[in-house]
Amino acid sequence: MEEVHLWRGTPEQRALRSSCRKFGQFCYFDQQLGHPDWTGKTVLDFGGNQGNLLVDSNGRICPQGYYCVDVIREAIDEGRKQFPEAHWVHYNRYNCSFNPEGSVGVRIPDLWVEFDFILAYSVFTHIAREEMHDLVGQLRARLKPSGTLAFTFIDPHRSSWPATYAGSNLRWRLESARGTGAPVDVDGLLEKGRGAAWCALVDGTELHVEGDGIDGPREAMTYHVFYTAEFLQQEFPDARILPPPASEMQGCCLFGRAALAP
Repeated sequence: MEEVHLWRGTPEQRALRSSCRKFGQFCYFDQQLGHPDWTGKTVLDFGGNQGNLLVDSNGRICPQGYYCVDVIREAIDEGRKQFPEAHWVHYNRYNCSFNPEGSVGVRIPDLWVEFDFILAYSVFTHIAREEMHDLVGQLRARLKPSGTLAFTFIDPHRSSWPATYAGSNLRWRLESARGTGAPVDVDGLLEKGRGAAWCALVDGTELHVEGDGIDGPREAMTYHVFYTAEFLQQEFPDARILPPPASEMQGCCLFGRAALAP
């Protein structure tokens, strides 16, 4: 079951939300950023859901310096209940999967803060390519001069768990969709996506090679966008692209001070 089902799925799926919270985001970014000093830093958790990053930090991120922006109003409300001293902002922007009733193209709310760290875990993996460029530009403008923006991506052709699973990330996603009963031609779609620099998968069955697959406002339960590391480097020449840590699927794209590190 995917994250979106915990918020927009059946009543039975939504009932599992508290037991299916995903953690590990703080450890991921702490490692990818080279274990920085988080003391007193301002942190924007973009697409942060109900604040799993803050929970996972185990006190290393101060709630008063933590800002969470997400398109799911219910997630923001849940986070605010747990950490009322943190900052919670609902961003009512359209997303075909997580917020299909939102407003297309609305800008990120002005938080009147410059951030030391802006982090986005598994956000641009669900957002169309041009929208990614728009949002990355907006986020970079909100960094302190010494700040860092980091977001994750998934390479369709990489094998994330070679010791236990020989297939690529794209194969894993297609097989997962087929496991839910969706009519997925796994081998046919893999052949279609062979060598693609980027691709988008709509509802687990429609693979769009080097295309978003979203023409105008459209609703989809699941929407996954994949980029190769080489393609992202071309898209963002001044970024630093890092491979996934061991046992992780998601690579990392860094801007700012961390991008200049050796």
